[in-house]
Order: sequence, then structure tokens, then C-alpha cells
Amino acid sequence: MLWLAIESATLVASVAVGRDTKVMAEITSQVALTHSERLLPMVDQVLHLAEVELDNLDGIVVSAGPGSFTGLRIGLATAKGLAHARSCPLYAVSTLEALAWQQPAGIVAPLLDARRQQVYTAVYRRTEMGLTTILQPTALALQELLQSHLPAGEPVRFVGEASQLYRSQILAHDVSAVFANPLHNWPRASSLALVALSDGRPASSVSELRPAYIRASQAEQKLGGK
Repeated sequence: MLWLAIESATLVASVAVGRDTKVMAEITSQVALTHSERLLPMVDQVLHLAEVELDNLDGIVVSAGPGSFTGLRIGLATAKGLAHARSCPLYAVSTLEALAWQQPAGIVAPLLDARRQQVYTAVYRRTEMGLTTILQPTALALQELLQSHLPAGEPVRFVGEASQLYRSQILAHDVSAVFANPLHNWPRASSLALVALSDGRPASSVSELRPAYIRASQAEQKLGGK
């Protein structure tokens, strides 16, 4: 399978091209540009580096969230537009799954800042075969995660930008915490594709796929309260 992967759920934009489990080219950027300015030029550049034509792609993989509401909308719109124009299968992968995939074997808890004293998180068991979900992606207070949702007696590897933001609170809790290398705290586009390939997930409907926001935006919550 010749694939293109797009990650835009965080401040980092990442685009990769590969064939099966081989990553042919990948660009990851965190600069003072919006995802709407970065993604399509990055797609063009990574295809050029890999010497791949867009029309030859067998599938497009995109981050479905959780993460930045704006970033997710831009990434999904870009991926859906490319997939629709070329009648190409579209595969959606959780941002949290991609972060966990980048880690060695063991218990992994990805953390993204959800603001309002919460984190977007999930808990996975990472093995050579892939990921087993222990806690489905959710938004909750960090203390609730630490007190109620981690397997007892096993080291937990925390990864993601919020793992550094809340490092002191995690270390203060009675948990065997291990922290990922800072280089791995941002999801990479290639990880999305490798997750999708590892579990043979079905393609998503281009027209029906929506971002996995986990919770409503602040504006939506205000509207709902009226």
C-alpha cells in the first residue's frame, strides 16, 4: 500500500509518504504558520521527496483527534478533499494511538492538554504486535487518571506535550512513572499510517468522517446551556 499520512491535531504539522511499513519521506514542522498555510505545501514537498505522484496513492491516513479543534478541522478537510478528488480510501487514526505507537513495549498513557484542568488521554498496552486499549480516549482531570485508570504494579510511560506540562504532578503521585524522550512527545504522520496498517482497520466514509473532539468546544457548551 502506497500511503500519504497527515497529522495536524497539535501545534505540530506532520506529513509522510510510505509504502507498507517503509517510510519514504516525512516532514514535521512547528513554525509560526497555521496548518492551513502549511499542510498543502508540505504534501507537495513530501511527495516530491519520495518521488511519488498523488494519483498513484492507494490510501490516505489522517489524525482524527483529539487535539486542537481548528487543527483537526483543517487536517480532516485536507485529507478528505484529496481522498474525494482521487476516489482514494481514507483511514482515520486517533492522535493518542499514534503517540502510543511511538513508544517501546509496556503501558503507555498519552497526554494532550485539554485545558480547563483536564487532559485528553487514553491508556494502552504496547506490544510488538500493536496496541491493546485499556482506557478509551477521553477527557478528564489528571488526578482522576492517576488515581483510577492505571494498571496497578506496572510502570507507566507518559508521552505527549502535557506529560511535560504536568510532570511534577505525575511524579508527586504514587505511580511508577516513566517519561518518553521529548523527541517523541509530538505525534508523527508516519505513526498514523503504521497504526492503521498494524490492525487492518477499514476505510472511513469520506462524507461521514468527523473529528473525534471528545468533548464539545467552549462555544458549543455555551450554546447548549442556552
